[in-house]
Amino acid sequence: MKDRIVKQIHSFYYAIRGLLSVLKTESHMRFHLVAAIYVVFFANKFYMLTPAQLCVLILTISLVFITEILNTVLERVCDTVTTEYNKNIEFIKDVSAGAVLVAAIASVIIAFILLYDTYTFKLIFHYYTHNISALVMLILWTIVALAFVTIKPQWYLDKLKKKNK
Repeated sequence: MKDRIVKQIHSFYYAIRGLLSVLKTESHMRFHLVAAIYVVFFANKFYMLTPAQLCVLILTISLVFITEILNTVLERVCDTVTTEYNKNIEFIKDVSAGAVLVAAIASVIIAFILLYDTYTFKLIFHYYTHNISALVMLILWTIVALAFVTIKPQWYLDKLKKKNK
């Protein structure tokens, strides 16, 4: 019994390590994560989504994450097989990236269907134009999000190591 529990704990550890590896190495995954956080934040703050709508939103976000993870896996497998140009590997990588694109486009369409509401857009605009501290926080978080997406995490880790020495 104890061995099973330890095995399960190790499985979760490896899964979390895999997710962190994808975030560390793939800027597109970091972009999808940031976009998902913003969508969930705004949906939670300004919209009254039904449980069914919330489930659709979560499933849509999950689909984008899953396709991005599988795309990364396929690219790594292809790069492990050969680093030389291969027409079939190019096809595999292109189709895999296309799957991510389809999922991302579908997620934007679904989010648009669920969240498009001119009244709520006006409410959001009014909220941020009349609440300067909230606007400043939104701008600061957007700058942090852009840095998170564009700067490789290794840069942050190197800075932390230098600071701790």
